[in-house]
Amino acid sequence: MKAVVLEEFGAPLVIKDVPQPEPGFGEVLVKVRACAVDMFDIKIMNGQVPRAKPPVVLGHEVAGEIASLGPGVEGWKVGQRVTCSLYLSCGRCRFCSTGRETLCDGPMHYLGVDTDGGYAEYTVLPAHVLVELPDTIPWTEGAILANALGTAYHAFTKRMRLMPSERVIITGAGGGVGLHAVQLARAMGALVMAVDIGQAKLDAASKFGAELVVDASQEDFAQVAMKWSGGKGVEGVLELVGAATITTSFNSLGKGGRLVIVGFHKGGEFPIQASRMVANEWEILGSRNVSKQELVDVVRLVEAGRIQPVVTEVHPLEELEKILKRLENLDVVGRAVLEI
Repeated sequence: MKAVVLEEFGAPLVIKDVPQPEPGFGEVLVKVRACAVDMFDIKIMNGQVPRAKPPVVLGHEVAGEIASLGPGVEGWKVGQRVTCSLYLSCGRCRFCSTGRETLCDGPMHYLGVDTDGGYAEYTVLPAHVLVELPDTIPWTEGAILANALGTAYHAFTKRMRLMPSERVIITGAGGGVGLHAVQLARAMGALVMAVDIGQAKLDAASKFGAELVVDASQEDFAQVAMKWSGGKGVEGVLELVGAATITTSFNSLGKGGRLVIVGFHKGGEFPIQASRMVANEWEILGSRNVSKQELVDVVRLVEAGRIQPVVTEVHPLEELEKILKRLENLDVVGRAVLEI
């Protein structure tokens, strides 16, 4: 089968013929129809993900149809349309048993890192991470649901506990997760300030419901947030960028505010005064992707038309490296997806 392979860190990706995988016990072979392109792939290619061991087929946001079943698989059939959670969790530990698979005690694998992923004509997945994809959701949209929408869903519902009428800031709001976070926050009844750089991304955030947009390269969004909130500060910040914005995010919070960190593409360390945290009873929360049940919820929201998946570009497998370079330069609004 045709696949895109990372043969060594820092080297160009290679499109080549590789053996088609076979599903083992409890696994299914999926014919990949679409795979979304993600910034995480760039970290893997640059050697910033220690557990990755080339050669490996990248790609972790998959939609496709079941091509064959391995031994012991029940409840699935050949031809079913599926997407999947990104973490290939064990399905048995204390976290998996309570619906927190992203904290799996293991052994847990990550598609496209520990095992060959979706930038290929076929990939193998554990049956217990699959979620059925309705016929009404196109392959390209189905591929982005776990990461782009599921990440925001988990962050808002389980970590931030966002409530109607609360004010929330979303940094990196014009990106893949950001535009879905804007939609989801609005659907939950919150008021949204979108922060990003560049008019195209700000326009997209406005289109999907942000009440206020701020170009972080032109304005201090904490000052804007204080005016927006009548000097009180906001109840929540969804941090999708990292060190470049996080200090300003803290300065935007009001008393009792919650800052949920999802992205750290621009650095992983930040300063914070403990006295300010105590005085304001701030909460700093990490949030990691989406559980299987949350992905089921996300699929239902999209099927019902409550959230619109934002796929702005569709490309063939051969254009992957070009799209990754544009993604690294922050030139992609929404999500880019490969059709395979």
